[in-house]
Amino acid sequence: MAVLALAMSGFVLNLNANVMGALLPILNSDFEFEEHGGAMLLAAAGAGSAIGALLVADAERWLGRRNLLAASLAIFVLTSAAHVLVDSYVALLVVRAMSGFSSGVAYAAASAAAADLAPYERRAAVMGKFNAGLFLAIPVGMPVTVLLSSLGFWQMTFALQAAFGALALALSLTQVPSLSPTQHGRRLPLLRNPSVCAVLFATMLHVGSFFTVIQLATTWLDREGIVEKSDQVWVWVGLGALSVVGSALFGRLADRVGKRRFVLVTSGVLACCFFVLSRRWGVDYLLPVACLLALAAAARTGPQQALVSGMVPSDQLGALMGLRGFCMQCGVFVFAFAVSCAPDSMGFRGILLLGAACQAGSYLAIRLGVREPRPTR
Repeated sequence: MAVLALAMSGFVLNLNANVMGALLPILNSDFEFEEHGGAMLLAAAGAGSAIGALLVADAERWLGRRNLLAASLAIFVLTSAAHVLVDSYVALLVVRAMSGFSSGVAYAAASAAAADLAPYERRAAVMGKFNAGLFLAIPVGMPVTVLLSSLGFWQMTFALQAAFGALALALSLTQVPSLSPTQHGRRLPLLRNPSVCAVLFATMLHVGSFFTVIQLATTWLDREGIVEKSDQVWVWVGLGALSVVGSALFGRLADRVGKRRFVLVTSGVLACCFFVLSRRWGVDYLLPVACLLALAAAARTGPQQALVSGMVPSDQLGALMGLRGFCMQCGVFVFAFAVSCAPDSMGFRGILLLGAACQAGSYLAIRLGVREPRPTR
């Protein structure tokens, strides 16, 4: 039940991160912002999430892990509901930043709580199930968002989000074990650990390139005439469902074969998938490679979290997951900024090749800088 409660938190937090892509055309017509206004809305949520994740170590020392998770979910519910009331672009920008901030805090706290539920030997399975809730937001949230926005009720998306957030809050208060405030969850000691730094760097490369490439793929598929934007929702529903399966089913395998080994294999698969997609071999191979990409990326997430969690004691998990969340957002910003500065001649296939290089760099960071940790408890 504790895993279910945390998975529900992951579901609603990732729902908040993914709905804007489908809603931007509708919001543009309602609030009449310029072209860069949509990017600002995405950046506000990302910046808020990065700041929130970075502050988890300090907040957890004051409140304890479960209280911090509950407080951040409560703020998330309020900011989600506030989307229904906004009547200007500036107000929308503020609530997006606030929802991102609360998401960053809540996701790091929930990740730490999930890692603390099981000993290291079984932790990849638990983290995989937790992240399955995260990935479920795509196949469930995307079609609902598209349907509501097509009917002219985009505000209902955030009303439903607030309702699911309230359910996640109730489950967290009743099912997640409490943890007293601790004085040991600090960031700087973690940054003196070379293995932790290597995993954080690998996470930055992996998440930054993967998230940005997937977001840009929607425009590429439409521009190349492969899948029109009006039909792409079903592409993401299918790939999102595969992600849920990959995250939920492969955790136990990672526990058996070794989390480091499993992360290395899936990192190699991701690098190969990006490289294959960057080649001009026709479109008939796109679907099987995309399916393999979705499965490998989702299967990698839980074991990678479990791997890094085994490097620190329980009372430092909150600080660690906060640093991980911050690095994720920094990776997205750096990769997206690099893409925006790239020459137009690079094209999407060049971006895919850059993504393959980042995935290969993530593999090397873990291969050279990380050993399978001994259990911490």
